[in-house]
Amino acid sequence: MNKIIECIPNFSEGKRQDVIDAISNAANSVPGAKLINVNVDPSYNRCVHTIVGEPEAVLEATFRACQVAVEKIDMNCHHGEHPRIGAIDASPIVPVENVTIEECVEYANRLGERIFRELEVPVYLYEKAAKKEERVKLQNIRHPEYEGLQQLITQPEWLPDYGEAKLHPTAGAMPLGVRGPLVAFNISLNTTDIKIAKKIAQCIREAKGAFAEARAIGVFVEEKQCVQVSCMINHKIVPLYRIIELVRMEARRYGLSIIGTEVCGMISKEALMDSCAYYMQLEGFDPKAQILEDQL
Repeated sequence: MNKIIECIPNFSEGKRQDVIDAISNAANSVPGAKLINVNVDPSYNRCVHTIVGEPEAVLEATFRACQVAVEKIDMNCHHGEHPRIGAIDASPIVPVENVTIEECVEYANRLGERIFRELEVPVYLYEKAAKKEERVKLQNIRHPEYEGLQQLITQPEWLPDYGEAKLHPTAGAMPLGVRGPLVAFNISLNTTDIKIAKKIAQCIREAKGAFAEARAIGVFVEEKQCVQVSCMINHKIVPLYRIIELVRMEARRYGLSIIGTEVCGMISKEALMDSCAYYMQLEGFDPKAQILEDQL
């Protein structure tokens, strides 16, 4: 049986299309690996690439994409709404088919070692790949951001898992992790008050005692002139509609409402069907038997 994994590297570039295209071309240059989605957000100033395929091919494709990012992104000139510590930001490896979490941890270690050895970018391992308890949560690694990590990296507790106690001069550092499938999506509110978005985000986050495996932050989106609650959730634990309705309820406290949502990157049909059934109030619906395309 073929083994399939997914790697979803986030890069700190969302405005220069030529750089995004160069990263994409590198990510799609390895037989056996396929770039299936590129999500670009100018306000966050980042792009998210989804690469799937045979493990060795995905690791090579991801490395090539990272190599281009290191060559073309200078973090000393980077500004955006989303937290980040380097040109290559959060890069989770996800098992898709016939692969275990443990195997993915091995892949992450191999990739992390190569990233430092050949690109000289220090690597921090997080979630299932974390070597230290305090690094399981991505936010614990990323909270100082690139500018703060410049000062912290020489401290013993901030030494990278792969690399020396110094950032790459232009590419910073890389968070590299292993996790199960998550859905990334944004919920837009009719306000520019970032404080409200951050308060609502805390009602979702596992770190604040809410939903398991749920992450959320509040951000201001300049081109839309509104704020968003930016979420990542495991839809098998909490469906999308429950997050949306929680945000809707919390927004009412401030006299606000949801004006739109957007999916970042890929999403499973199952995750969408859960919300479809909820909002349509479907009764007795069997998605395995009643979706036309699945029966063709």
